[in-house]
Amino acid sequence: MRYDQVSYIMGMITAFCECVCGGCKRMALSPPLTEGEYEAVRREAERVIEAHGLRHYHEKNEDAPEGKRWQWIVIYRGEETIGEYLRIRSEGKRPTESLEPFYGVLSYDEKESVHTGYDAYKEAFGGRSEG
Repeated sequence: MRYDQVSYIMGMITAFCECVCGGCKRMALSPPLTEGEYEAVRREAERVIEAHGLRHYHEKNEDAPEGKRWQWIVIYRGEETIGEYLRIRSEGKRPTESLEPFYGVLSYDEKESVHTGYDAYKEAFGGRSEG
């Protein structure tokens, strides 16, 4: 993996930690990560998240179709937030398909949603392939 990719991922994780700490987001999802990317940033990401006094949850997203099985680091403050996220996931909804069901738990403003979350990552990485 390229150094600039690691820097980008860690920059996003740090920025999301600051948003969750500052109260503009209830929780945040890391950029969608391949297994290699997750292993490359896992320790540093956990250190940054914990240094902000936040919690994290690793999700492999194995229920997604082949080619969309990204991994996530879910960054959150309170148990009620991760509980709500997991409830939505248990209904079969996936962030890789649409962030809309997650807007309430992520605290996204719908008007800005196209410029945040997964859509922004797809643009930054040139629309990762699905296969």
